[in-house]
This record gives sequence, structure tokens and C-alpha cells, in this order.
Amino acid sequence: MLTVNDFRLRVDNQIVGYKRVSGNYTLFSLDLFHWNGKPIDFSQSDRCTGLQDKNNNWLFEQDIIQSTDYPDNTFVVMYDNHLTKFLLVEINEQVIFEHSIELVCNDKRKVTRITFNFIN
Repeated sequence: MLTVNDFRLRVDNQIVGYKRVSGNYTLFSLDLFHWNGKPIDFSQSDRCTGLQDKNNNWLFEQDIIQSTDYPDNTFVVMYDNHLTKFLLVEINEQVIFEHSIELVCNDKRKVTRITFNFIN
């Protein structure tokens, strides 16, 4: 199970692995299954929400998602460091969605990760 202490690691637009921070330990993985202490070179990291979509994909900040509960909306997952919480930003309107990510993603069968916000 992934939590907010897990990160997707990237070099530019390429996902190169994952990082887990647990107390004084930092573990790395190339595939989310095999973890070890060997560092992975990366330039950006995306925090995990601890939530999954209907295909059991873990959701991270910068993911673009849709929910059948809100069929007219497409969201990008963002993390606000000042509020220390995840927010959904409606892509077309560029506004913070009024409902929490936990409410929108409560039933993972209704949520689909479409793509990533860092893909050009």
C-alpha cells in the first residue's frame, strides 16, 4: 500500500522509479514491488495520494483524472504545501474544485487516470 510518504520519480517527462520515506529510511523501487536502499537519479518527484483508480493505478500529484460522478470535469491532482493537502484543479476552468480528492475518489470504481500533466 502506498501513502503520502511515497513519491513517483521523474527525469523530465520520464518516470524512472519510486521513493518511499519511512522514518530515517529511504527506499527506492523501479516497479513499486521490489524496494531497496539503492538510490535512483531523478530531477522531479510527485507525491502519492494514497488513492487508486478503477484500474488499481496509484494516483500521484500531476495525474489527470476523471470521475463518473463528475462527467463534465477533468481534473489534475495537485498538492498544496501550505495547506498540506491534495487539491483537484479543474483543467478547463483552471479553478480548484469544490470537493476534496477523498470525496471524488472515494469509490475507485468511478475514477480513471487519463494521463499525466507533465506529458507534453
